[in-house]
Amino acid sequence: MEQFIMYLKYYVIPFLLISTIFFTFLLLLKRIRHQYYLVYKNSIARKADSFLTEITLSKLDNVTLIQKVSEFKEAIPIHKSWCKEMLIDDMIRLKNNLKGKTAKTLNRIYKLLDLDHYSAGLIRDFRNYKKCQGFYHFQSLDYKPGISLIKKYLFHPNKIIRSNANIAYIILSKGDWQAVDTLPVKISILNTIKVMDIFHSKKIPMPENVVVWIASKNRTILKLAIMTMVFYNYRKNSAEIINLLHDEDISLKIDVIRAIRELFLEEAEAELLILFEREPLEIQLEILKTLKIIGSPKTIAFLRNRIINEPTKDLKLKMVTCLNQLDRNTVNSLGLLDQDTQKMIDHVRQLQI
Repeated sequence: MEQFIMYLKYYVIPFLLISTIFFTFLLLLKRIRHQYYLVYKNSIARKADSFLTEITLSKLDNVTLIQKVSEFKEAIPIHKSWCKEMLIDDMIRLKNNLKGKTAKTLNRIYKLLDLDHYSAGLIRDFRNYKKCQGFYHFQSLDYKPGISLIKKYLFHPNKIIRSNANIAYIILSKGDWQAVDTLPVKISILNTIKVMDIFHSKKIPMPENVVVWIASKNRTILKLAIMTMVFYNYRKNSAEIINLLHDEDISLKIDVIRAIRELFLEEAEAELLILFEREPLEIQLEILKTLKIIGSPKTIAFLRNRIINEPTKDLKLKMVTCLNQLDRNTVNSLGLLDQDTQKMIDHVRQLQI
């Protein structure tokens, strides 16, 4: 026992004490180093922000621009990845607020700083998130020379890489949709949002391939086709849109019903009335929203025969709302026959006040 106590006293406790002091010192040193680099990085960030803003807005000739950029490269740790990332982020921020020749100057600086090679290196990296980061750099800076590299990944076996490459390629090519049919199904919502954002922000003409997309077997492409037709108010393929009402995918079917409403496809009314009988409540409610817009005497007659005996309260309320929009006299006559219907009529009209 005494030997054990001696062992603790002369070996274990001193070792633990020294270890504690050592690691405490190490943590303090790391903290000091972190604070130092934080101040250093902030100073570089301010210098970079000031330089990029000044040189981008200045109308410099090519020789002066090259000289200024060269001097700036010597003043910052451009060899560090964090510095390159910081510069690219600043450029993207500026790019979003600039147009015309000023934006082109920014791309020139991007190239002079060799940041295009850095972004290209990210795309060639074996890590997927790095590749996507490189795609983002090129597309955000509208760096068209990057198209040739991005093009190699349009049919990549990895769905995430393929998706991001396609989005970047579409943006940079201003509407070359040659590989859009490779968009993966599993991230369809993300892809359609991205592509629709391209339409809004880049003002790209309607892709001619939309007439091909509407016949695709890929539901991602079908969703994209529907959203594209709605965005451009394209009604020539209304028959193909209406035919998609019979697709088994509920989310696609809802998109189609909404598209019929947005495009005011009156020719879909009969099909919607037939579909109404065999669809679940979610689809029925969406159909009623559309019939409220495109409905004719056919819809009025349909609702007149259904409302009073409809057992589902939510559905009945939507029916009353729809009929109230299409024919107030008919819905008034139903209210006289059924007290519950009259309460719903009063409720609907109260909401409209």
